[in-house]
Amino acid sequence: MVRRTAFEFFSRFLSETGAVEIWIACSGGLDSMALLKLAQEFVAETRLTLGVIHLNHNLRPDAFADEQFVADYALKSQLPLVLGQVRDLRSKALNSNHSLETLARNYRYAFFQRLLASRSQAVIMTAHNASDQVETIMMNLMRGSGLRGIKGIPRQRGRIGRPLLEVTRTRLAEYLHENRIHFREDPSNLSLEFKRNRVRHELLPVIRRLGGSGVEERIAGAGLRLAADLRIIDHRIDDLWPEVEYTNGRIMVSRRLLQELEADLKPHFLGRMIRRAGAVKQVSARVLCELSELIGDSGKHQLSHYDLGSGLVFKTLSDLVVIGQENLVSELTALLPEYQIVLPDYGFCHLPYALGDFKLRQMGVCEVADFSKAGIDGNQAEVSSTEIVDADKLEFPLVLRNYRSGDRFQPLGLNGKSCKLKKFFNAHSFSPYERSSKPLLCNAGGEIIWVVGERIDHRFRVTRKSCNLVELNFLPHPPVPAAF
Repeated sequence: MVRRTAFEFFSRFLSETGAVEIWIACSGGLDSMALLKLAQEFVAETRLTLGVIHLNHNLRPDAFADEQFVADYALKSQLPLVLGQVRDLRSKALNSNHSLETLARNYRYAFFQRLLASRSQAVIMTAHNASDQVETIMMNLMRGSGLRGIKGIPRQRGRIGRPLLEVTRTRLAEYLHENRIHFREDPSNLSLEFKRNRVRHELLPVIRRLGGSGVEERIAGAGLRLAADLRIIDHRIDDLWPEVEYTNGRIMVSRRLLQELEADLKPHFLGRMIRRAGAVKQVSARVLCELSELIGDSGKHQLSHYDLGSGLVFKTLSDLVVIGQENLVSELTALLPEYQIVLPDYGFCHLPYALGDFKLRQMGVCEVADFSKAGIDGNQAEVSSTEIVDADKLEFPLVLRNYRSGDRFQPLGLNGKSCKLKKFFNAHSFSPYERSSKPLLCNAGGEIIWVVGERIDHRFRVTRKSCNLVELNFLPHPPVPAAF
């Protein structure tokens, strides 16, 4: 069973990645020595390269003896060996926001990534097993994690694979005994100083006694099935992710989009936003549910603020949900609320928030002295506070409003191609305040006629068939960002 499980994973993972080199992350302990022996059996009749990678964390007096044990085994087996060391890890942990275990893991995986970066056709295998999986699931359950936590250790991530997640530590010990393979005992695994060891030595025996034979495999299997369910959820979020905007250290999305999202999907979407914003620690399911409630139902616009720790904050604005560093998110309190002015006919109006004055004036073709400025059959895009458009294509009442999530138009200069207004703003480096304050002149049917002061829509340009024209004029006032 141990061989079949490992060999099936080896074959599938190598096929998916196209790798021709397998590197085993080996500490010299029971789990990793079993994985190394299994890998030796697998590659025995192939042309694959097998190597060993070991990182000495220098956390125990006998850490060098572990390193020497691994090196001796690799030399005896004629296997390539890559060694590394981390010095002063305890002092580094004291001066960081990470626990000693977390920091050691971060250094270990950074070491792995350096090897993978230098060997494009290599994969690394680690010896996480079903017993590790059960421990992880139990710890995350006690922490109040959501699906992403209680699914446990992922079977693979990039070019790092874990072939033994369905094999218990007991089975691996039996396999080593059958093959007369020695391994190193890590005394720290017996210390109850670490929470994982307390789960291993105090909680798991109770679970085995109550769950009976095979309980570890069943729990580990449930974690793998949850991971498969989570991939379906992630695909759904992937479909919506283009609506998310990451700029200047902030990650933002339309509040309306989240309000209309299925209630069960919302915490997963927020979780990804928080991770992409740079969260150091995993956010609990309880916090994600609280954030979902702050967003509210469709039509709600209450402002809210939530401290996520490590300098990250979550804020709901009138039409945005924003996550980022406190100082960067605070700038967005200057966003203007949604505004809308109905223009029933030609004439003059004042825009709110002292943005400026707007005027529509009818004119004849004969009034246009320079037809190139009117864009006759043209496709040139010029920035101007005055534009001339085809009056016969306008449908009153017109509307002056600011940006809404999902707005699209056909910018003059793109031959009638449509694009999201958000993309246009990004291309022109508009700040969040500039986006919220930029007036949009819209037709009665909702089509954007003019991104005021920037670009008219291709559909409303003047052509040689145009008989009636309209002059659009905007006189902006100096912008004064303020909290509203």
